[in-house]
Amino acid sequence: MKQFVLVSSLFLLASSQLAHSRSIVDDRSSVSDDRNYPLLATTVTCEPVYGFLPCATNGWGLLFMIVVYNILLSFGGKYVAAGSDQWLQIIGPGVVGGSVFQFLGTIPQLVMMLLPLLMGSAEEAQARVTSGMGMVLGGVAILLTLIWGLTIVMGSSDPSEEQETAQGSSVVTDVETSWTARLVLVASLPYLILELQNVFTSSSGKKFIILIALIVTLALLFAYILFQSFQPWIQNRCFEFMVEKHAKDKLLKLLTTNGRPNVRKIQKLFNKIDKDDTSSVTPAEIRVLVLGVKMDDDDISTNRVLDEITTYFDTSGDGGISRDEFVLGMTNLALTLLDQTPTQITTPGNNISQVNPDQEALLSRITSTSQAATTSWLIYLRASLSLALGFGIALSLSQPLMTSIMAFAKVANVSSFWVSYVVLPLALHYNTILQTIKLASQKSEKTNSLLLSSLYGGVFMGNAISLLPFLVPVYFRDLSSEVSTELHLVLLICLGMGGFTSFHTRFPRWTGYLAIALYPISLGTVYVLTSLL
Repeated sequence: MKQFVLVSSLFLLASSQLAHSRSIVDDRSSVSDDRNYPLLATTVTCEPVYGFLPCATNGWGLLFMIVVYNILLSFGGKYVAAGSDQWLQIIGPGVVGGSVFQFLGTIPQLVMMLLPLLMGSAEEAQARVTSGMGMVLGGVAILLTLIWGLTIVMGSSDPSEEQETAQGSSVVTDVETSWTARLVLVASLPYLILELQNVFTSSSGKKFIILIALIVTLALLFAYILFQSFQPWIQNRCFEFMVEKHAKDKLLKLLTTNGRPNVRKIQKLFNKIDKDDTSSVTPAEIRVLVLGVKMDDDDISTNRVLDEITTYFDTSGDGGISRDEFVLGMTNLALTLLDQTPTQITTPGNNISQVNPDQEALLSRITSTSQAATTSWLIYLRASLSLALGFGIALSLSQPLMTSIMAFAKVANVSSFWVSYVVLPLALHYNTILQTIKLASQKSEKTNSLLLSSLYGGVFMGNAISLLPFLVPVYFRDLSSEVSTELHLVLLICLGMGGFTSFHTRFPRWTGYLAIALYPISLGTVYVLTSLL
């Protein structure tokens, strides 16, 4: 389906080249016809971007290209995210795995904002500064209000009857999640520095503040990467979140729609692994099944994990994993991921076994040593090609998209506010919204904790990455940075949500509805202050 949409978008983009790319547009014959249809008026010269991409001079053509460019850029973001996840699954957490590939996920947004500001004349760059800051505010508002609220609303689980009157439906997170939320407070430091521009009246004083904010932003970005190398619990949570998405999908397929183990499917899976028909499989084969990677037999940590798998699955202690033991073990792992706590599970042989309380810890240990795995060249190639394709799409289409947006806003007489504050941020984050709804609907404390931790880390990285395309051209090209309203709103959202989430581990469902309502309220406030007053 993804390939079909991508090919269709490319076909439509190529078709629009034939329909809209003209060197000179004759407007004399269309004056009377287009008088009542300003959106259809074509009165300017159209020059194709890069010499081959389509261009248009009328509103409908520009709108069409904006939609197609957004679709293609969303695929670029998906390919970057997929490639980053694949590399992280291969090498595991670490300075490279936990930080660099988290940074790679922000590249499409960085390119989309930076290239239009660095290219073109100073007048064009100045016109795009405000829209760039609008994307920053729109992104922060979406993450900390809309997406955070969806996580709470969709992830809230009903408590027992004894607790219902006192607490109601809520999301409970672990304490590490509240620690991660303090990254949002740290991310607001550059905005606080930018507020000092109001103290100075001279351009040199304002430029000095811009320089300080730029240095602090870069310092925070590198400090975050270094911090993870000495305190790896943040990147480990990122890795756990990735495993939660991939390993869980595999194991949950072994359950029926009502949450019961699908014994027939598990037995069929066992037969697929047991190629020599010995009615027994090895721990190494089970680990390959879960993560899809081979193992280095000489690695000490690998041997330790194999021993733990043997202990977990081999309940008889004979050194092999029989069919019944495999069914019991895979069922327990799948139910553990669903946060179910069955006291007994009956295998096809009517053997009853107690669930090991360390099952969840075992799954974490199974996945935590994937950096010791040796994968085939095809896996490396697939991950590299995904990254390269995503970067290529982002680099090639960011400038045409921004050019089409600005042209459409001018032709259609539509305020650029709605484009930069609403349309583009939603286009960049709609995949995150869908993923949030999917994962939060599982109503798992662990999943919600990892989801919110990933959100807070994304806000920190997003703020740093989004500020750089704003500060760099403003400083080096002597552009004006009069965006005080946007700065006030970003600070208010970051300090308010960061302070609230840093000291709480239980969030009632009504807080999610309140956060969702804050999204249109914040955007409406900016619109009134910047466009109407």
